[in-house]
Amino acid sequence: MEKTFSYSQLSTFKSCPQKYKINYIDKIFSESESIEAFMGKRVHEVLEWFYLQKRLNEKYIVFDKLVSKYEEFWLEKWHDSIFIALCKYDKHNYNKSSVYKLGLLCLRNYYIDFNNNGYFKSKILGVEVKFELSIKNYRFRGVIDRIDKNSDGSIEIIDYKTSKKSKTTRQAKNDLQLAIYLLACKEMYKDASEFYLNLYFLRNRDYVRIKHDSDQIKKVESNIIKNVENIEKESDFYAKESILCEWCYHWKECEVKSSLNPAIKV
Repeated sequence: MEKTFSYSQLSTFKSCPQKYKINYIDKIFSESESIEAFMGKRVHEVLEWFYLQKRLNEKYIVFDKLVSKYEEFWLEKWHDSIFIALCKYDKHNYNKSSVYKLGLLCLRNYYIDFNNNGYFKSKILGVEVKFELSIKNYRFRGVIDRIDKNSDGSIEIIDYKTSKKSKTTRQAKNDLQLAIYLLACKEMYKDASEFYLNLYFLRNRDYVRIKHDSDQIKKVESNIIKNVENIEKESDFYAKESILCEWCYHWKECEVKSSLNPAIKV
């Protein structure tokens, strides 16, 4: 039977093997989430709603409708376990209101580009597209933000990011998440002429578009398997301390921390 993985699992193991063990082996989960992650989910939901309206042939959607939908999703999904990590910020300059406004900025930037630039002229094949993919003896699953088809038959794979830091073209070419999306789309759209991978950083309107050749595809597939095999052969699942610890809500279960995270304010 094939073991199932996701990009989130690979990313978690790379950042901290012990957190991987807590989440995916011991299956200790928490309802807690950072306010940044909460905001990102709501922005994705609004963009999914936006494209569903476009597919229903609604010709023009004013920005105020996106704002109303964002507010609706924010209030509907808000819960008491959302936290703000206080390692870099304090309640005076980084709070619920300021993160809410960051989400609005992401939506405004997207809306401007949607109306003014040529990024969005393609036919929309799907939004929030779920997939399952087999690579050797492993199975991968995930969700792709958006998939478009160009007039020449090529496929655009689009991933939205609400994070502050953008990636270079070189970093995008080595991105495991995009690599998994590419392999999944090659299975879903076998007749497509070419595949383009797109990272759209909503905060600053940076846009990275790349294409892998056959040698690069073999390389990224090999890299994905290597990451899984590293997980499979791991036995210690050591705690890897870094700045990311300040956003971690598993201090109580962690062998190094063994306490509640003082940097988290709920």
